[in-house]
Amino acid sequence: MKKVFNQFLFAFGFLTIIPGLGGIKVSNEDTGKSVIFYPVVGLTIGFFLYLISLLNGLTPLTLSVIMCVFILFFSRGIHADGLLDTIDGFLSGRKKKEEIISVMRDPGLGALGFVGAFSLYALKISLFYEILLKGTDIFPFYLLAAPALSRGGVAVAGYIFPYGGGDKGLGKSFVSSISLKQAMISFLLMLLSSFSRDYLLSLLSAPLISIFWIAWGFICRRKIGGITGDTIGAGIEMSEVFYLILVLVLF
Repeated sequence: MKKVFNQFLFAFGFLTIIPGLGGIKVSNEDTGKSVIFYPVVGLTIGFFLYLISLLNGLTPLTLSVIMCVFILFFSRGIHADGLLDTIDGFLSGRKKKEEIISVMRDPGLGALGFVGAFSLYALKISLFYEILLKGTDIFPFYLLAAPALSRGGVAVAGYIFPYGGGDKGLGKSFVSSISLKQAMISFLLMLLSSFSRDYLLSLLSAPLISIFWIAWGFICRRKIGGITGDTIGAGIEMSEVFYLILVLVLF
């Protein structure tokens, strides 16, 4: 039980800036097993988004910007960093896996990464804005579900696809220790976290986000042979936006 509890704390310590959790130590194997708690971390983020949306005296646009900034701050920018590196590497024009990974590991910020990330976050702000305009009887479900679903998909991709960063990288032990059990538990939590009054949306959200992650995994495998910590961060950011688009366009 203590081991599971440490995995739970590690998930929060790794994905958030909650004070006191950054020093939690677990084995290399337990880093991957902690993914079952990623949807719970996402629900926590979604809860704070909901609280932000209740602030009085601010326009929906301002609230949308605050929500986007909050996610970046609360997650220590770790996913944003992965997004920047991934865009720089994948769109660099390099063909060889080693060259793409080299670009991704370059500490400098490229123009492609900046433009790509700026576009994604501008889109996220506009999607938050559209959802807030729908009214308080609708948006709480989606603000809670978006971060949970995007983070829950990590286990699905981590189980299916190998690590693509070679022998280096923090993600190697993480990806290799994700088993079918973690993927199934995470998927179940995704189903639960996406439950809303729209039963069709509740049933389709987790499978569609999983399909998105699988498609992203295939792209990563084609580019660099698998997934890495950077591509996981990019996947979280993109799948979150993908879910918000699904909500507005399809439902």
